[in-house]
Amino acid sequence: MIPDALALKYRQERDKRVRPDGNNQYQEVVGEFAYFVEDPYIKETLKRDPLVDEVEVVIIGGGFGGLLAGARLREAGIHDFRIIEKGGDFGGTWYWNRYPGASCDIESYVYFPLLEKTQFVPKQKYTNAPETLEYCREIATHYESVWQRAAAD
Repeated sequence: MIPDALALKYRQERDKRVRPDGNNQYQEVVGEFAYFVEDPYIKETLKRDPLVDEVEVVIIGGGFGGLLAGARLREAGIHDFRIIEKGGDFGGTWYWNRYPGASCDIESYVYFPLLEKTQFVPKQKYTNAPETLEYCREIATHYESVWQRAAAD
């Protein structure tokens, strides 16, 4: 297919899924379902004043994408950034989905970013959710020390 025809095909397929009511299709999470917006994995809610500082870059989300963006910014010499995560820890999907038996269907050495930087060795060819969450924390810990060293320079 030529590029214009391919773009048209993608647009047509997308249009099949887009509803005319947009975000109004979603029900507000209140009443008996309000507990779904709470983080069940944190033991104690952090109480602090809001941060009102300025940073050069804001990264929304602390999953692999956010962690990788932070790592690449640091490697590019950019230290003035903040990762904002709704959950109580890094991990993205792997933070929230901890049901028994959850695992990844992609080989760990392909799926896990930054293995060469963190020296992390996956325990399984197809990792389970707990190890993947552990690795997200490993990336954050590894680069937090790098980020803190850079901030002190």
